[in-house]
Amino acid sequence: MSIHGIIDQLAVGLGAKFMPKYFREGFESQTVSEHLENMKIDLLEIEKEGDYEILTDTLVGRLNPAFRLAQWLGEAYPAVIYHHGAAETPFDYGFKRIFPYKKEKISANLYLVRAPFHRSMKDFQQGICTLANIAAMLAVSVRLIEELVQANRQKGVEKILVAGTSLGGFITNLHHIYYNSADIYTPLLAGLAMHDAYLHSVYSKATCPRARENPEVIKEVLNFESMFANQDNGNVFPLLAVHDRLIRYEEQKASYGPLPVETINKGHTTGALASGRLREHILKHL
Repeated sequence: MSIHGIIDQLAVGLGAKFMPKYFREGFESQTVSEHLENMKIDLLEIEKEGDYEILTDTLVGRLNPAFRLAQWLGEAYPAVIYHHGAAETPFDYGFKRIFPYKKEKISANLYLVRAPFHRSMKDFQQGICTLANIAAMLAVSVRLIEELVQANRQKGVEKILVAGTSLGGFITNLHHIYYNSADIYTPLLAGLAMHDAYLHSVYSKATCPRARENPEVIKEVLNFESMFANQDNGNVFPLLAVHDRLIRYEEQKASYGPLPVETINKGHTTGALASGRLREHILKHL
């Protein structure tokens, strides 16, 4: 095992000892499609740079996603809509490293989406108690990204890229599956077999035993391979880490089917910290 894989194993093992388990209060759920169909989201008018918290009514109750318009250069510039990873608090930690727009010139309008259950670590730990919450979280982020895409289209922005790391990468792929209204998608350290992370990777230590004993239920809700295979995926440019022990390389590469996948010689933890390489991958496709 490489040093990158060892770091993943140690990081997850330590975290799993102290974190409440995924799906501990229930692992039955409607599909992401059903959550999308039964959602009401009220997007505020975007007037200036800053943070916007959104009220969203869902099958699991009212949720609290948010987004940040970090940089607005004008409608003549492309837009990047980025989504953070799971349990990333503060939610802009990775974003600020990938897009150091206050220190370097990045010629794009920059948005950051915050998923439900990510106001704090306590919020996240409470949120992951059921599979229904996780599915609702995915659906809300996908819908919020779509609202931002359409808001940019209305402003006359011609090129829009959706990106995300880990959880955000899965959500990037889901937006492509359900809407495909952006021009470019760059999922980072993610694929279409989301269930694999909870059931078979080192991350499975964070999943409650009863859920692991019922893998078909988790897979039914969190496997998106067949949906992806039925799309035209020519505008999707994935990046995977070859030593990743959470988002396992072989499984997630296979989930993309014949689509070319770029790689970095990292694990999940070290890959997420390779901000320059992630930025390069995003911006070269912009």
